[in-house]
Amino acid sequence: MRHHNIHFGHAWDTAFEALVDRGELMPDPSRLVTVPTLSQPDMAPAGSSSLYVLEPVPHNGSGLDWGVESGPMRERLLAFLEREGYPTDVVTERLVTPDEWQAQGMHLGTPFALAHTFGQSGPFRPANVDRRVPGLVFAGSGTTPGVGIPMVLVSGRLAAERVQEYAGRALPVPRPPVGATS
Repeated sequence: MRHHNIHFGHAWDTAFEALVDRGELMPDPSRLVTVPTLSQPDMAPAGSSSLYVLEPVPHNGSGLDWGVESGPMRERLLAFLEREGYPTDVVTERLVTPDEWQAQGMHLGTPFALAHTFGQSGPFRPANVDRRVPGLVFAGSGTTPGVGIPMVLVSGRLAAERVQEYAGRALPVPRPPVGATS
């Protein structure tokens, strides 16, 4: 067990066909498990762990009813954690579905902005400058370099640099100190 653990499903092609092409849950999902208490034990009471589990699911345009699906999803995730040897004596939990993301204003409940396709990942995401509209700059998870808090912060810094370049100013953009973590 490490701080970040990626568990790849074995049926890669069929899993993404279900997710992307048919708007269904992956029959053999890949999952990310983050265990921040391995490096920051104070993120949970003494002797306990804190876990974050992420499984890609279809957006709310798929028609899945998360009121019905959230219970079975929780049970599948718990069985997965137990099978993989993670702590499962849950004290506090929160299952976040596309319904919760949509309630926070994310279109169709998609917190990662674009689809889970190779062509919409990392460097293949839309650029943060629109060459058709001078001075129009984008920031966030829907543009390069991608999703996650560190990448969105980098996106913001890149957008600020682009705006300064466009405005013709050479104002310094604050950068985190070397070795800083988010």
